[in-house]
Amino acid sequence: MLLKEKRKKLGLTQDDIAKKLGVHNTTYGNWELGKTEPNLTDLVKLADILNATTDELLGRNLDLINLNYLEDDQSLIIKAVLRMNKEQLSYTKRFVESMITDM
Repeated sequence: MLLKEKRKKLGLTQDDIAKKLGVHNTTYGNWELGKTEPNLTDLVKLADILNATTDELLGRNLDLINLNYLEDDQSLIIKAVLRMNKEQLSYTKRFVESMITDM
């Protein structure tokens, strides 16, 4: 389901992704359903299209930040950022940058 979630977050259809990859939309649909898997070349292209890492798409959990040692508010903010779409991230980045320059 990760592919579907990432695709929808970007506002793309299965057909959009299939066209970008040069594969049939049924092929891509099967990847989303977990019936088949993309080859390495398509996996790399897919990661680029979905703004993801290949590790993410392979389901590897890279816990780069241990949220357990953070304050509750810090953890909440990081979790929220991880769920944002591109527009929300862009707005948040501008907001944070303006706060930092004011410090």
